[in-house]
Amino acid sequence: MRIPAITLTLLFAAGCSADTDPTPAPAPEPAAATPATPSPDRAATPADIPAPPDADDPTTGVPVRFQGDYAANAAACTTAGHVSHLSVTATRIEFHESSGDITSAEAAGNDIEITARVTGEGETRDVGYSFALSDDGGTLTDTVNGMARVRCGDEASPVAAQ
Repeated sequence: MRIPAITLTLLFAAGCSADTDPTPAPAPEPAAATPATPSPDRAATPADIPAPPDADDPTTGVPVRFQGDYAANAAACTTAGHVSHLSVTATRIEFHESSGDITSAEAAGNDIEITARVTGEGETRDVGYSFALSDDGGTLTDTVNGMARVRCGDEASPVAAQ
């Protein structure tokens, strides 16, 4: 009977010593921070809505006064596919055999610098263009190679019409 009594004493001592273990329990981890979410009952304010691009900001596209269809002369304007054809919109530039999206446009007075990602003849490349618009808005001149193009169509001179 001594053996069971000793075994019971050892088991009891082991059980008691577990409760008095000097090692502290690990602290719980802090809760992860959650981003603030707007209240569903709060209406959007003007500060929450992004402003539309400024039409006069040269970084948002080609200003209206430069936009249009151009060609070497009036006869070229009426000839489909003429080699001097140039079309400029707020976001695209198109030549006879190449075209692309405008990636930047910076206007100062009647001068404009355009950078576009142009595809033509099986290649895509970034190209820079420099143009000067005549005071009456009827002629767009490439300031690098000197080629002047007249504005085609009914919008012959939007500057003069203002």
